[in-house]
Amino acid sequence: MDTGWCRHCGQEKEMTREHLPPEATGNNSEVTLYQQFGDEFQVFRQFPKGHALETLCMQCNGGASERGLPQAYTAWHADVLGHLPRCGAAYRHVFGADPNDLWTRNRSDGSAWILPLEHGRGVDPETMRNLHPGRIARQILGGILAVQNTRRLLDDHPQLQAAYFSEEPASIAPFTLHVALANAGTAYLNTSASAITIDLTTDSSTADECWIMTFAPFVMILVEGEQSPITATRIDHWFQRPTNQTFGRRADRTVSYPIARRGELLVESLYQGRERLPS
Repeated sequence: MDTGWCRHCGQEKEMTREHLPPEATGNNSEVTLYQQFGDEFQVFRQFPKGHALETLCMQCNGGASERGLPQAYTAWHADVLGHLPRCGAAYRHVFGADPNDLWTRNRSDGSAWILPLEHGRGVDPETMRNLHPGRIARQILGGILAVQNTRRLLDDHPQLQAAYFSEEPASIAPFTLHVALANAGTAYLNTSASAITIDLTTDSSTADECWIMTFAPFVMILVEGEQSPITATRIDHWFQRPTNQTFGRRADRTVSYPIARRGELLVESLYQGRERLPS
């Protein structure tokens, strides 16, 4: 094991391999990451047994599992995957189209398809398997921290580290966390990007920094501000839940996720990049 700085606690220690997403989500087979140089894609790194990075120390790596964070993410992943075939079947029934088209088509007015999912019913509609939103949010944040190649996000914004390690209600303000659904494979930024919003009525613009992580079927975005660069559902209020608390009421369990909308620059780049990868 190599010595480095842990992306969660920030200490210089020996690093261990952290599977991102969790191995139990199916991240246990060969993965190849590519980098784009102009119009060409080159192999960046290959992972023979699932995408895993040596960016966490043993205490933080094992501590996440002891807190149930990857397990909660895995349950959320399974739950959403359980809902998707039924959403695809409904799409085919209404529109007579291939269910897979749901990933790449917008609504007739150009807006994103919105899927209201009752969490806990995805794997078996007849049985409730409730989920822990506080743990899911912390696992997503932990993954975004884990892929960074600089200390800036960790050192300059201590509220993120505090929220990640907290078992009680927490806040990541002024940051927000957003999720959309996409069949876009594995992709992430190991540094920030700028999300620029232009207001044509006032001829003004704002630029918020964002950090992006895509593990199908999720696109997860941390934003320093409130505006997501794509149509997505804001979930940073899940940090306000103690980690031992489940969704509870049906109104809490029902979360509406948009299918990431083709035509938005980030979404289009994700799909075009995947479609152009070497076979």
